[in-house]
Amino acid sequence: MKGVFWKEGESFTSSMSLIVSLLIRYPEIATLKLIPEEQIFQFGFIFRRKFTLEEKKAFQEELGHSLMALAEINRYQPQIMKFNFKRLKNMSFLEVKRDIASLSQEEISLITRIITHKYGDAIISDAEDYMGEEELIFQEEMIDHMLEDIKETQQEKELIGIREDGRVMLFNHSDSP
Repeated sequence: MKGVFWKEGESFTSSMSLIVSLLIRYPEIATLKLIPEEQIFQFGFIFRRKFTLEEKKAFQEELGHSLMALAEINRYQPQIMKFNFKRLKNMSFLEVKRDIASLSQEEISLITRIITHKYGDAIISDAEDYMGEEELIFQEEMIDHMLEDIKETQQEKELIGIREDGRVMLFNHSDSP
């Protein structure tokens, strides 16, 4: 994104654009963190309910099998694929960690579709502005392009994108030199 700046004249990078684009395209994603030391993305989803231990295990198995089937179809081997549930009062938080090298837009779409299909009424997501089919296709193509771009460049900044009240906020979480 040429000519877009975010702080003190610093350029808006492809990884920043990707995080913002993913949070806009997929309103089910509450947080998205880029962790360059581990070369992973950590997706965060929030639910308005507590999950039982059995539900967590069954969901992790279903999601894991689905993602591994997609990986097999597309002939890649994920290096990191971890799911972690946390609970706070009457809410549950799901973290999905995926390595950048094998992550695809198709996989992100599958994750959000599975979550929405299974727990649509419980997932906390921003009200979605209606996007036409052409806009969705364009956004997905841009996400594919940005994903390929960050796979080819070394990421240095730990970034976190947060969705709140219809806005997407992006923070540089890296330590200052």
